[in-house]
Amino acid sequence: MSTDKLGRGLRFPPVTREGFGWVEGAAAVEQSIRAILLTEPGERIARPSFGVGLRRFLFAPNSLELRTQIRAAVTEALERDEARIRLEAVTVNTDPREATVLRIALRYEILGEPGAHNLVFPFYLNGGA
Repeated sequence: MSTDKLGRGLRFPPVTREGFGWVEGAAAVEQSIRAILLTEPGERIARPSFGVGLRRFLFAPNSLELRTQIRAAVTEALERDEARIRLEAVTVNTDPREATVLRIALRYEILGEPGAHNLVFPFYLNGGA
């Protein structure tokens, strides 16, 4: 699939001193995935169900049940909100160096593109303190 079919969007966060930048292709898809992970349902007026809603898990004790809930929420949101990918795996594990940090690891295929992509997203249970 060509880059133009994957779309183009404003780079986030914007860097205005250099002018607004753009992302295209696989980078646009990755940026969209990050936006879904960082967005709370209800934040987007036109798309009230958009986003994972990870904030509800802040300050929760790190447990298998919590990691299972986060995995389910991430899977549901990405399958609903990002039509350009097919999820191959979503894992949520404790960072071996810090018990209050979870590593949300995604393996996905961009539809019509060869190869798999990986993204590891850190989630701080203590609010990043």
